[in-house]
Amino acid sequence: MATGSKHEGHVTPILGLPERKGFEQFVSDQYRGLVKFLNQRTATRQDAEDAAQESMARMLRYHESAPASTWQRLLYRIAINVAHDQYRSAVSHRARRHVSLDERSLAAPDLSPEDQAEHEQRLACLREAIRQLPPKCQRVYLLKRVHGMSHAQVAERCGISVKTVEKHLAKALVKLRQKVGDMVAGTFE
Repeated sequence: MATGSKHEGHVTPILGLPERKGFEQFVSDQYRGLVKFLNQRTATRQDAEDAAQESMARMLRYHESAPASTWQRLLYRIAINVAHDQYRSAVSHRARRHVSLDERSLAAPDLSPEDQAEHEQRLACLREAIRQLPPKCQRVYLLKRVHGMSHAQVAERCGISVKTVEKHLAKALVKLRQKVGDMVAGTFE
């Protein structure tokens, strides 16, 4: 028999074809919800869609060895890891860009070596202060200040009200001022 062997009244699948169809249906059923889930954890909708695609690709490696009952939990764990990887990559990429900006400022003739060292120290303090913000404040602050989103865009991205965005921004600025002082925090308002 070409499609499988008969055993007790049913056909045993060859090459796992029914399992493959089941996984394809699972992927189809999960995609929209996964993008929505990731949209709350990434900077942009495109990042969420990229993370969802990457998560599905990684899931292909594991779906045959994991029972179907665990696929959803496994997929969302993978998705969280992908979102974290994206975030770390973006931070690393921005850090490399900051180095090049710092190198340009090194060449600035109006800063003495002492002033340049102080400037670099303040930037390092500011970066560390941003890292220490509560996660929601940090996300709102970075979406607004780094990505240049409007209050309404940040609210939509985070699934919160514009008023809550304003509260998170105010809280972030207060904490940044406490950590690094008015001069540095004020330059990023």
